[in-house]
Amino acid sequence: MVPFKGYGRLTRSTTLALAAAAFVLGAEAAGLVPPDLTLAIAVGCKVYVLLRVLRARISPAYLLLWGPLAWFFPVPTALVLFVFGGRKHVALAAAKKEVNRVAWRLCDAPDFGGNRCRLLGDRHGRDTLEALRAQIRGAKRRISIATYILSDDAVGRELIRLLAERARAGVEVRLLVDAIGSFGIPLRLCRPLRRAGGEIARFNPALPMRGKGSANWRNHRKIAVFDGQAAIIGGQNLGLRYMGETPSNRRFRDCSFLIEGPTAAALESVFIADWCQATDENPMKFAPALRERSPHIGPARVEVIASGPDCEEDPLWDAYVKLFSECRESITVVTPYFIPDQTLFTLLATAARAGRHVKIMVPRRSDHRLLDFARRWYLRKLKEAGAEILFFKPDVLHAKLVLVDGEHLVIGSANLDMRSLFLNYEVGAVVRDAAMVAEVGTLIAGWEKESTRYTEDLFRRSRTWLGRTVENISHVIAPLL
Repeated sequence: MVPFKGYGRLTRSTTLALAAAAFVLGAEAAGLVPPDLTLAIAVGCKVYVLLRVLRARISPAYLLLWGPLAWFFPVPTALVLFVFGGRKHVALAAAKKEVNRVAWRLCDAPDFGGNRCRLLGDRHGRDTLEALRAQIRGAKRRISIATYILSDDAVGRELIRLLAERARAGVEVRLLVDAIGSFGIPLRLCRPLRRAGGEIARFNPALPMRGKGSANWRNHRKIAVFDGQAAIIGGQNLGLRYMGETPSNRRFRDCSFLIEGPTAAALESVFIADWCQATDENPMKFAPALRERSPHIGPARVEVIASGPDCEEDPLWDAYVKLFSECRESITVVTPYFIPDQTLFTLLATAARAGRHVKIMVPRRSDHRLLDFARRWYLRKLKEAGAEILFFKPDVLHAKLVLVDGEHLVIGSANLDMRSLFLNYEVGAVVRDAAMVAEVGTLIAGWEKESTRYTEDLFRRSRTWLGRTVENISHVIAPLL
């Protein structure tokens, strides 16, 4: 078994790179470096930046961002890309592949069939909160929860209290939060859980930096697994902004899914790999959990797709490419942030021009204004290709759903933007169940009644000089957003 040692501290290569860059910059400033050597260093750094940007495959516009920086500031730009600009980590990919291999040796390959799936999609997130309460209280052996944001509010405090109660009852409780998404969460919030015997870990702290690229690699997954038998995934973080007992006009419109059956074990293996990376624990410690498989209890097939820097390729992006390429009738995309890469954008535009019903639903105004500017070009071009563009008006639409041909449903934590597809740790699932697909279609149809269609006057500000300038800048830096 390959343990995850070495990722809880500054890596040797990063330390050497920082020291070398500091030495070169200091020597150049002091005039101690010969002109020929200075030129060679600058050229080498420019070539390095070019190769890294071309290998990123995120967007041709990516080069417009890094090219000028590399030309005028070659050494600092090369250093920034070296430390923060990578998309993949070979050692992490090998370690997490080993987790899967161990799981498959202990039992058969992941079984994605035979699940029972329930939509948690009421207006105010009450369904999700009630499902979390019920599953936490009903867990007998272990609870594994990963979230991007844990808020210090009524919902966060209640869930910590419930988890602490189960930990005192002898249930293994592990809570993994992203160190940036949950930045600033006071220690007192999780203190009751820790005192009760629960375990808490922070994923990839940026300060102090923990390994090459870690500051740019965020764990955006939302996973809650209970006894390896049931799991909740979706786009909702743990806080009042996403779920609550009472209605709120500040709450995001979102949904999650309760999955009971064999797929829960596959989601737990994703959590275990993330936990081991964050804590440096050996995955063999979790061999009993990896060995478990629950019986078939329903008709739904739910195929888990984990994507991120620890994967050799981009599985979620590959799944979208396959689904969009094979589309026969319709594609519906619901996402808060719409900044696809060139390949997915071309597939959507081609499908629209070919007469497929391509529908894109985004919030009228999201919680990130710069992303709203960055999406304008893509939406305008898709509208010209014949796609239907809908703007959800009442609240911030935070759901992440993709429906293809009324047969395939993609759920999970990933937005349809380049950060989710190529940089973040994300988890998705392809659901093949006619009843669930129909139920989600009904949910989206309800949101359509609260939406407006694309009209030119909605983007009249983009016709101003300032609007065009901000849009163009946003389009160029979109891969970093």
